Amino acid sequence: MLYSPSHWFLRHRLKLRSLALVVAMDDHASLQRAADALGMTQPAASKMLAELEALCAMPLFQRFPRGVEATAGGALLIRHARHVLSALNQVGEELAGLRGQADSQIAIGSIKAPALSLVPRAIVEFQSQFAQASIHLTVDSSPALMAKLQRDELDIVVGRMVSGAQAQQFHYEELVQGQPVQVVARRAHPWQRRPQVSWAELNQASWIVPPQGSLLRVKFDALFVQQQLLPPAKLVETQDLDTLRQLLSQTDMLAVLTDEVAQACDGKQVAALSDRLTLQMQGFGLITRTGRVLSSSVLAMKGILQKVGRSQYV
Repeated sequence: MLYSPSHWFLRHRLKLRSLALVVAMDDHASLQRAADALGMTQPAASKMLAELEALCAMPLFQRFPRGVEATAGGALLIRHARHVLSALNQVGEELAGLRGQADSQIAIGSIKAPALSLVPRAIVEFQSQFAQASIHLTVDSSPALMAKLQRDELDIVVGRMVSGAQAQQFHYEELVQGQPVQVVARRAHPWQRRPQVSWAELNQASWIVPPQGSLLRVKFDALFVQQQLLPPAKLVETQDLDTLRQLLSQTDMLAVLTDEVAQACDGKQVAALSDRLTLQMQGFGLITRTGRVLSSSVLAMKGILQKVGRSQYV
């Protein structure tokens, strides 16, 4: 029974504000900044932390000149505190919905390609049904988005599933089985008129690539490793569309892009350089955290993403 008086959190009168403090300290890496974020004085926050550490019978943070860092016990408590606070915040939103005062807030994460087509279409349809809804969209690599999802900073992610032990913490529903990726350049690029470009030339070219850590970057580097070459050294790391458009249209730089991103970079001005440089990326889908109860508004958004995804990619 979760409500038994003998349970640890009831027996020790664990306070929600204490949980909020450790989460804020983890976010800000500072007791002072955490106190400021919660509207507390630093001495009050320090006293609350000392009481919590006494309750847990272990230190929860280590102090360094650069700030604080959670111990193993602190990391465990923070992980559970995030889930508790997220669930309680969801209670408030759903109670407001029952009173007819719903003002839903949804945090969506998406990798680049669906953020240019699928996700905007879903947002438009969602807001036509939920006029009071507020949506925050984060566009990043799948690993970065999954980390935010794990910390309950996102409600749902449109991305690629991670592998390994972490996968058990997430629920994945595939939308797309695979994504073709091509090497593109401006249509007036001198290499567009050539039947073949050598790997040595590609290795010396200037490239626009995704940041380190993204799956596409790993695939890109592997192309050259398979040819017994080091990955190219002349790189611009960006996923910013305006920067991509400018660099591709005004220079002889090459880029590795999905079809959606290439079209968004002005499909009339850029073209695939060579069919033999086509990559196949793993598909993507909808990802939620296992064990988290989704609010009615998040469930509605999930259903719309599924419907729009089926119409766009099937």
